[in-house]
Amino acid sequence: MLAKRFIILIQLFMAFQLYSLNSPVIHCISVNQNGSITLNWTKPTDVNGFKCYYLYRSNSSSATFVKIDSIFNINQITYTDLNVNGNDQSFFYYISSKTTTNTITSPSDTLQSIHLTVINTGSGIANLTWNHIRSPLLPSSSSKYQIIRKNGVLNNWFKIDSTNQLQYFDTINVCHDSVYYRVEIYDNTGCTSVSSVDKKLFEDVIAPLSFGLDSVSVDILTGKVKIGWQPSTSVDVKGYIICHGTPCISLDTIWGKLSSSYLDVLFNPCNSSQGYKIAVFDSCFNTSLFSNIHNTIYLTSNYYKCENKITLNWTSYVNIQGGLGGYRIMCSKNGGNYAVLAIVPNNVLSYEIANLMDSTNYCFYIQAFNVGNNITSSSCVKCYNVIKSISPDFLYISTVTVVSENQIEIKLFTDASVVIKGFQLYKSESLNGTYNLISTLSYANLANYTYIDYDVNTSSKIYYYKFITLDSCGNQGRISNISHSILLKGKIYDSYTNLLEWTDYGYWEGGVDSYLIYRSVNGYFSLTPIATISPSIPGTVYQYLDDVKDFIDDNGKFRYYIQAKERLNSTYNFTEISISNEIELTQQPEMFVPNAFSPEGVNKIFRPVSVFMSNENYIFQIYNRYGQIIFETNNPDIGWDGKYLNEFVKQGVYYFIIRYSLPNGVIKQKQGSVTILF
Repeated sequence: MLAKRFIILIQLFMAFQLYSLNSPVIHCISVNQNGSITLNWTKPTDVNGFKCYYLYRSNSSSATFVKIDSIFNINQITYTDLNVNGNDQSFFYYISSKTTTNTITSPSDTLQSIHLTVINTGSGIANLTWNHIRSPLLPSSSSKYQIIRKNGVLNNWFKIDSTNQLQYFDTINVCHDSVYYRVEIYDNTGCTSVSSVDKKLFEDVIAPLSFGLDSVSVDILTGKVKIGWQPSTSVDVKGYIICHGTPCISLDTIWGKLSSSYLDVLFNPCNSSQGYKIAVFDSCFNTSLFSNIHNTIYLTSNYYKCENKITLNWTSYVNIQGGLGGYRIMCSKNGGNYAVLAIVPNNVLSYEIANLMDSTNYCFYIQAFNVGNNITSSSCVKCYNVIKSISPDFLYISTVTVVSENQIEIKLFTDASVVIKGFQLYKSESLNGTYNLISTLSYANLANYTYIDYDVNTSSKIYYYKFITLDSCGNQGRISNISHSILLKGKIYDSYTNLLEWTDYGYWEGGVDSYLIYRSVNGYFSLTPIATISPSIPGTVYQYLDDVKDFIDDNGKFRYYIQAKERLNSTYNFTEISISNEIELTQQPEMFVPNAFSPEGVNKIFRPVSVFMSNENYIFQIYNRYGQIIFETNNPDIGWDGKYLNEFVKQGVYYFIIRYSLPNGVIKQKQGSVTILF
């Protein structure tokens, strides 16, 4: 009995062991290139009673599954279904095990092949959608799908991204090509589920995004135009095209997505305003539209020396990013840092700088700024060296000298290196009187200038002169010394002397060294002065008595002038002279006639003795008592020897008549008698 029970228990244990066979676990499902589908599974953990695997397939999760094959090798863990096209649609699979007692185990998890659909959105974006292999995923599956892509048939596959979603958007940067995709998901058993492959033809016709130019600005150090922009945010950007002018002609190509500036070394923004545009292009050479034009600020300026001001005028700046906020006038003095001189509204295009400082170098440029004050554009720099109109370093009347009764010569010595408009000459008849403008001498790049004043009467007046410079703007500047002429006067004194009076000379830098007196007798001036007078204090009226007794045999006419001689001038290192007017003094003629003479005695010749008498119109006649002329001569040096017809006349009284001319031309006659004694 016990033996029978033991046998039954053994049979029951064996039956239990037989029926413990379970189904394999499907981990991966892959669509092959030809559309066939390959399954990967792990064999059952308990292989007792195994007879075969049954493989089931359906084209819908709700449709009837059909057994497609049996596998009797328990160690086979992969199967390829050749009777489907997994590239066209998705298929569902599960596996069951059959025991040696023909019992079929419960089915495995159902896996769905991944069917990938790619849509070309037409905007450079590929829209990928697919299905799960199981929902939820197997515990052994990865949580993310890998996105695999290749461009064209011959290129290699490469992973581009991963996602835990069933949709993915891919940005395409091919110019014209078919783009292939597949999706994969890994399993920790070592296999991979692979989707069907889908492809679409993509053609890139969309230009990258352009933000236009930020600004164009002149580099104030180099004078070149610097062009700035924000890099495009588009994925596919190869570079930028800069064009210039109107119409806009291509200037240069700048490669590199992140490029943001360009320096134009070709066109000169200091001669005229320069205009620029920008476009962006991608790897397919799709090019954006050119941006709005940006023109450099063109600054013009003028320096008005005589008005002591600088005016600035500039062209407006348009299309600055963020809108134009206004303009800054930037100023540098004598090479210092630039600082804001003024800020003007965006509708103001001019500015004036007045009250300029002398001997100062001014440089200016205009800076436009946007509303946000984060973008600027500068013009070229304009510079001016402000030197106000200057006068010569010195202005010196070297002499005032009389030329004739109606002429005075004025000489000017000045610094010829300073260019001015001219020299105004003023005249007065007293030192502190009113000075009137009589002439303007134009600048002629000379150190010495001479002017003849014809509106004078040098025998009766002293004339004072001064020069005032006219700078290049016509403004009066430096004033010269005041110099005046010498006035000489004289009169006749008794005892055959002439009195001379003259005024001093003024003004010489070296002062007067001496006054030289020159005299003319019988119409001829001596080459040497008759006297040299030392100078006295300024304002002195000088006097000199000239004894002319030695000239009683002459006509009595004496002319004089004074020559002032300058002491060595240490400032200008030269000396000058000044000559006075000429005067004429005439001593009155005198006649002395003896009343008797003896031809055979001491005084053998009867002749009148004359002083300062002219020979002109002279007649000396002797008459006898009968009125007969017995002697006559026109020569004052010849007298009567008492003879008539070469014989002595008789002793007695005889009569004479003498006619002669006075200095004023009046004929004077003297008559009387003379007694001859033997």
